[in-house]
Amino acid sequence: MPHIPTDTDVYEVFTQSGSSTALHHAGSIVSPRRDAAWHLAKETYGRRDDLVTLWVVRRTDMIVSSAEDRDLLAAKTRMPHRQPGFPTARRRDRSAQPEVAAAPERGDLGGSEPSADSRRADSRRADSRRADSRGVGDPGLRDLWLALADDLFVLGNRLGDRICDYIDLEEALAVGSIGQEALAHAGTILELCGFDQAAVDARFFDREQPRWQVSRAIERLTDWPSTVAFGLVIAVAVTVLAEQTSAVETGAAPLPAIAAIREEQLVHLDHWQRWARALAAWPETRAEFSRAWAEVTESAGDMFGAGPQGALMDALPADSALAVTLHERLAALVSDNGGPGSRLPDRPLARTPGLGGSALAHSLARGRVVRDDYAPGVFN
Repeated sequence: MPHIPTDTDVYEVFTQSGSSTALHHAGSIVSPRRDAAWHLAKETYGRRDDLVTLWVVRRTDMIVSSAEDRDLLAAKTRMPHRQPGFPTARRRDRSAQPEVAAAPERGDLGGSEPSADSRRADSRRADSRRADSRGVGDPGLRDLWLALADDLFVLGNRLGDRICDYIDLEEALAVGSIGQEALAHAGTILELCGFDQAAVDARFFDREQPRWQVSRAIERLTDWPSTVAFGLVIAVAVTVLAEQTSAVETGAAPLPAIAAIREEQLVHLDHWQRWARALAAWPETRAEFSRAWAEVTESAGDMFGAGPQGALMDALPADSALAVTLHERLAALVSDNGGPGSRLPDRPLARTPGLGGSALAHSLARGRVVRDDYAPGVFN
């Protein structure tokens, strides 16, 4: 894990030799006194070259990575879906492919039962997923991860709509980064559960709304205070489930990716905590945020209430000890992290398929519009 060095007399030196060049690490020096360190660095690293900028930082004031952090720092092992590849890696070479039949007409987003062709395709994808044993092994954990992936997908889409809502550029960038990572985490979770890229696309873009199993709190993603409240709750939920998975499946292949998701969600949590404190403190937003926080936390009682994917549920599975344990941890952490009094229920509630309201409907419609503009066969 990252650590703080203990070399109190060692300073790291950063120099910039021209106004158009980047600041870079020049080396280290040893100085017994802080006030002498800068002058010693100037004589050591600026004796022959003109410098524009000289930074000298005591090593103990830095947080540095350790050798065991290499997997967390390697982008290709941490989040491989972020590497360049679209559209070339996900576009088929249509020159040698037979023409693909047009997809069946989609019904209304609140639509009817899936067609026989759709059910057969889903069955084939399910068989493919079951044949892949590299993912999360525990079936109960897998179902919970898949449900949180759906929540993260919708949150990422909603945050994408809010990137340009801010005059503050840094805040817009932060919201965009969190939205991008929410979508990235959703895709990674599906891959860890055995989905290939085609199955990931099909799950997020071809499933009709009645077959989604999102949290009731998703329906509250219509204003900024509710978005802050939900962002905080989902960050805590993903963190709790990641820690539970690491404890249960020690040594499993997906653990580095799950650890990376946890670390990034903790960064998101810090951001949402800051916003929650600000909204609760400002007189202009205090009442609105208190109401949003109460509604979101009350609706989020089903965060760990997912059942087997595709199953209709009106109650938690018979063996719900895992859900109760996770819900208790969720409630404890949420109550300590920002809002003015959580209303999470005492026990977890079952998720109900087909919810999500306009937030889910808008996310599905927007993704389908983009996909429909591509020629047949671009997406498997």
